[in-house]
Amino acid sequence: MKSIFVLIFLLVTTITSFSQTFSGISEIESAKKEGFYTYINATEEDVTESWKRYLAEFGIVEKGRNGAIISNQTKIKSISNTEFTVLSKISEEKNKVRLFIAIPLGPDNYIKSGHSSYREATIWLEDFVQIVNLEEAARTEEKKLNELIKTNIKNKRYSERLVRELEANKRQTDLLLQRLEEAKLAKEKILTNQVQNAIDLKTSEDSVVIQGQKLETAKQKLKK
Repeated sequence: MKSIFVLIFLLVTTITSFSQTFSGISEIESAKKEGFYTYINATEEDVTESWKRYLAEFGIVEKGRNGAIISNQTKIKSISNTEFTVLSKISEEKNKVRLFIAIPLGPDNYIKSGHSSYREATIWLEDFVQIVNLEEAARTEEKKLNELIKTNIKNKRYSERLVRELEANKRQTDLLLQRLEEAKLAKEKILTNQVQNAIDLKTSEDSVVIQGQKLETAKQKLKK
């Protein structure tokens, strides 16, 4: 039963994979070429670099005119027993990247829908699409990782900032406590001085009264 489900899954995957490839005509190096194409969910720059690396595994890659990418002496046994040339062009259409391929196996013998090598050629193309999808998935995960790293660095810097602010707050608190203690001691000293001043004031007032009485006594003696 498990093998049946696996077989169905593979069949559905294969059908879906082939449904993404279409026959068509496109201009490559200022000439109309028959071939097939697909759309890829990645940037034009990433697809271009990946496509060049992929082609280099099968032939000699060179840059053609007007953005064309050409692979000469291409060897893919499933498509042809002899070497052939791959003409391709990558372009952006409505926020999608379109990869068009033209493979001439002879004069006016381009691989397209109905050609005996069309299925093998589209499988070869879909293998590339799978690679790009994996690379794009890796790039997406890398971007997520970089964002998480940036967030982590930001949080770490904020944590360090909070530690510095806490240390500064502690210094300010210690300074305020020191000043408060100094103010408390100053208050106690003022209160002590106030008590002593009250005693001194009473003593001086009493002395004034006594001295006034002495003065009055002295004056009374002069009258006699």
